[in-house]
Amino acid sequence: MSTIHAADRFTALPDDEALAATVVALEEHGFSVQVVDGLGAARAAVLARIAAGSSVMTNTSVTLAETGIADAINDGGPYESARNKMFALDFATQAQEMKAIGGQPDYALGSVHAVTRDGTLVIASASGSQLASYAWGAAASSSSSARRNSSRPWKKPTCGSTTTA
Repeated sequence: MSTIHAADRFTALPDDEALAATVVALEEHGFSVQVVDGLGAARAAVLARIAAGSSVMTNTSVTLAETGIADAINDGGPYESARNKMFALDFATQAQEMKAIGGQPDYALGSVHAVTRDGTLVIASASGSQLASYAWGAAASSSSSARRNSSRPWKKPTCGSTTTA
């Protein structure tokens, strides 16, 4: 009998066969998968899918920060930052407007916490604030799940998409 330690099971990178099966499953769920190399290429692939002038909500995400995607959206450029627009309002008096801005952008970007071999995305949230835009509010969503210290290429599907390393 063999024992699998939870830490190893959830932190070990999958082999190429598991990655390929996951890509196929994501495609079967309506995702378009693009394989790129590295953080910069992942940033370029995500930004290339967003039309200039679009309203984009960057949900809190280490991956968006590490790839520079959050800065590209929120620090100027050709996009309308829904995050900046939302946080410019007063929560005490404009909470409903904040919810509308954060919940219905043209694009919602953030992270997923796991991508299963059968193409299921797992998202956990402390507040639940990003879930509405992922589920139905945004015209398009892009979620990212990064595994650190990996030499594997990034995968970037569209339409409620995910980026994995």
